[in-house]
This record gives sequence, structure tokens and C-alpha cells, in this order.
Amino acid sequence: MCGGYALAEPTEVLEDVFNVDLVGENLPGPSWNIRPTNQVPIVVDTVDASGDQRRRLESARWSLIPTWVKGEPPKFSTFNARSEDAASKASWRDAVKSKRCLVPASGYYEWVVEDGVKTPHYIHSDKPLAFAGLYSWWRAQESDPWLLTATILTMPTVPELARIHDRNPVPLPREYWSQWLNPAEVGTQQSVDAAVRAAIPIAASLSEHKVAPIRGNGPQLILPTS
Repeated sequence: MCGGYALAEPTEVLEDVFNVDLVGENLPGPSWNIRPTNQVPIVVDTVDASGDQRRRLESARWSLIPTWVKGEPPKFSTFNARSEDAASKASWRDAVKSKRCLVPASGYYEWVVEDGVKTPHYIHSDKPLAFAGLYSWWRAQESDPWLLTATILTMPTVPELARIHDRNPVPLPREYWSQWLNPAEVGTQQSVDAAVRAAIPIAASLSEHKVAPIRGNGPQLILPTS
């Protein structure tokens, strides 16, 4: 799973990395302690009124709320979505069809019990990562403004990360970004499965190290402990 992550790259870097056409409002800045329900940048491809496809960088709540939910957000966790059955689960199936996104990240955290103590590990790459995600627009009632929400897909862990956790996010290679985001393609479970297969080499290449307990914010959170 992925219950916390870091994104060190500012908006202008993300614009360049992801070839963004339009930048939304109120985008959060870099953070090394991103937790569920925080606002996070996501990348989506949409089609405008003239029929042109545009790539957008938008701010979303990290924990997807399906459009059909009325009133309060769900009590169960929605910051991760299991890839294996995403297309059949009520919370994700509509988003799989037409609302797929990328969630930029520098790396993510997992906690491992070592000598009876939960120790955080930072799993990362030397370049920005793009986790496969899903998004949804939601409002509690018709008079409320729409809220953009998102989740990160997870997959059974690759052998290289198995000692850390039994699952990991789905980090897509650059050559797969457009295919995953394509709003003209109706997503299916086969689409999700193909994305997972494409992610395996990236996941297997990630590095990891122990870090100090995650408190506060700042680049010191990802420094390796001695």
C-alpha cells in the first residue's frame, strides 16, 4: 500500500516533466509528508469544448470519493485502490472507465516492524515517479462546489520490495503515460492489468533506505538514518 509519500518537485518542474498544457488553481507546493486527505497534484487528460485534448495539472484530495456518494465521505479508506479488481469494485469502476490520472511523487514511505519497532523506509527513484491513479468529482449536496478527489492504484509487490511490504504503488513508465490518461479509451480490468505489467520494471528498480520517524515536513524527512 502507500499511506504516505513525498513530492519534492515544484509546479514548474511538474509542468515540464509531464508536458502540461493547463495548470489549475491552488496547487500545493512540495511536501515530504503527504498523507491521505491532503491536497495533491494530479495529471489528467481531458477534451475541451472544441474537441482538443489537453493535459492538465490539478489539485485533488488524496482519498477518492465516488460521485454517487451523498452526504459525508465514506468511513473506509479510499487513498489506495487494489489494481486486481479495480474495474469491478463500486468505488473505482466508473473511474477506471474514463477518469484515470497520474499522481506525481518523488518517493513513498512504508513502515516495517524491526525488533518490535515500526521503522519507516523511503522507497524512491532518482527521477520523478508517476503513480497510476483514478479520480472522481464529488459534492456532498447539489448546492456545494465540486471537489476533485483521487486514489493511487496498488499492485502485488515486486520481489525486490517484498521485505518492505506485500504491495506497492503502480509506477508507470513515461512511454505509458499517454495510454493510461487517454480519455477516448474506455478503461477495463484488462487496461489496469496492462498498466501493472508496464509498471513492474520501474517498481523493481526503486531504491529504499531507512529514515527517521516522519514528523513535521521538509527534505530532512527522506535522509537515510545511519
